[in-house]
Amino acid sequence: MDGTLRSQEKLTIIDQIPLFANLSINDKKIIAGSSLIVEYKKGDMVYREGDGPDAFYCVITGRLRAYIAKKTEEEDLEYLKHGKYFGIISILTGEPHSVNVQAVNDSIILKIPKDAFDKILKRIPGLAINFSQTLSRRLKRKDLGEKRVFESTIVSVFGASDKIGATYYVLNLGVSIKMQTDKKVVLLDMNRTGENISSFLGVKSELKPVVLDSPFFEENIVKTNIFKHRLGVDIIHVLHNPNEPTHLIPLLSYLTNDYHYVIVDLPGYLDDTIFESMKQSDMVHLITACDEASLGSTEKLIAELKKSSSAIGKKIKVITSEYGVSSPCYATGKGPALIKHDIFATLPDINKTEYKIDESKAPIVMACPDCEYSKTIRRISRQLGDCLIGLALGAGAAQGLAHIGVLKVIERHNIPIDILAGTSMGALIGALWASGKNADEIENIVSRFKTKMSVLRLVDLTLPRKGLIKGREIRRFLVSQFGDKTFQGLRLPFKVITCDIKTREEIVLDEGSLVDAVMASVAIPGVFEPVKVGERFLVDGGIINPLPTNVLMKMGVAKIIAVNTLPSPEDIQKSNRKFSNIFDVIVNSVQAGEYLLAEMSCQDADIALHPIIPTVDWYGFYDSEKIIKKGEEESLKCLSQLRELAIAR
Repeated sequence: MDGTLRSQEKLTIIDQIPLFANLSINDKKIIAGSSLIVEYKKGDMVYREGDGPDAFYCVITGRLRAYIAKKTEEEDLEYLKHGKYFGIISILTGEPHSVNVQAVNDSIILKIPKDAFDKILKRIPGLAINFSQTLSRRLKRKDLGEKRVFESTIVSVFGASDKIGATYYVLNLGVSIKMQTDKKVVLLDMNRTGENISSFLGVKSELKPVVLDSPFFEENIVKTNIFKHRLGVDIIHVLHNPNEPTHLIPLLSYLTNDYHYVIVDLPGYLDDTIFESMKQSDMVHLITACDEASLGSTEKLIAELKKSSSAIGKKIKVITSEYGVSSPCYATGKGPALIKHDIFATLPDINKTEYKIDESKAPIVMACPDCEYSKTIRRISRQLGDCLIGLALGAGAAQGLAHIGVLKVIERHNIPIDILAGTSMGALIGALWASGKNADEIENIVSRFKTKMSVLRLVDLTLPRKGLIKGREIRRFLVSQFGDKTFQGLRLPFKVITCDIKTREEIVLDEGSLVDAVMASVAIPGVFEPVKVGERFLVDGGIINPLPTNVLMKMGVAKIIAVNTLPSPEDIQKSNRKFSNIFDVIVNSVQAGEYLLAEMSCQDADIALHPIIPTVDWYGFYDSEKIIKKGEEESLKCLSQLRELAIAR
């Protein structure tokens, strides 16, 4: 297969692999020139336990399983999907492979032979650092004659503001990871009393704190002082005196032999021990209030940490908390001026929820799983657990109202959506949903367009220099829905797809004004004038990426639901549609190419929906009721698959 791929096609594939996505174009060209694209049929073995280290492998499409063979059975260790790489331990250590890898479905793999891989590491030092960290996490050990292979992740949590709920976050994150992945989780309480986490659980532990006054400790002492809670998470208290050194790192290394996730609740001050924990962690979660003073001080803290260690800067995830803040400053776009680091997530104020919360009874992710705080924690835990679910909403003009019906089914049956990406009409519906409106509220918004005349009121014709429609009425409608809301004020990560009309490149918007982003994404070229965003002139993203599954893949989303609302050629033939004006000609011409691109994007989705009513015109927003119903019907046909996708680990 590799011989049939042009260099540009291989670069496109490499660009969609999260491991390589942020490399420079020159680095990607090096990888493209050194790699092969190999097909494996269902049941084919990629390599067997004991085989020599021959290559680095990364999954492009399909699914593979890593397993070990016992005397009477096979034990599955991990299922490998898009973006997952393997063979790395053997190629770095020179040891034979310790597991078997077999294709579960027909799969396409990017393969880099060992000699070429060694040269790549020398030419791209950043990858070498990344892989050395992976090697330290993917631990192999023999225990009672059985081999266990898994990847362990250390997360340090630091409260950058006072009374911000960092410990409560640690507890809920740990419980949520256990619920979502069913993997082993341990929480390290490093607060002075050592009972912060257990007090939230309403339990009094009789276990003694572990003292780490030297690099060596007795394993039995650690084991006997681990509190095993009935919720499935383990808790250990580490005695830490800021005036004396605490040898934490040997304990963290030890725990990664037995736990998939080690979450450290750091005290709210910096010393050598706390700093070293951050350095040795795979991820650092900084919890901060979202007022101006807190964001400003957090930015200074990040700058200081980066001065001390550039590696820490890459690990930091800033998580803002709305606790006690009446008006978050980032909601109106002030955040980026105060903190340059991306805001990873925002924790809603649990005291403002419609649910009555008793923090002493149980973790909120269990007591109130449907509140926004729990949904945010769940999204973070699913990202850590590599089981994110992404929803791609495509272009389609009026047919795109079917997205509302899909969202109705998703809400009604509690299908978790962690990340959202939308193009054109999908960007509009997605923005309304991400801003906090439910599907019924969105239906009420679009139902105001009940007649052709109500739709025509949005049309403000202009001299056709850059487009037939100026777009002032569309913008007025968007402002009425979003005001000055920015991406940072949304309830889940959202990506809007546009196209730079000058450079013809895909532009993914995820910051700044929501109105500008949606306005650009719906600006059909020739129909609407391009929208100026920054220094770019942007138009409808559908002409280059009508169904953005690739954007979700690049973000490492493991499971993708795609909704294609573009009519096929067969649908057009069924409609007996007449193209009576220039708008019909332009839209039909654009959608002809978009449909082919969207169909290709559907191949990357776990579930692809195609809710279409052939007799509905592209401008038939007045038919919203039946279009939305069609979206519901198509989603219900796949309800069992949607539910399976939501619970599959």
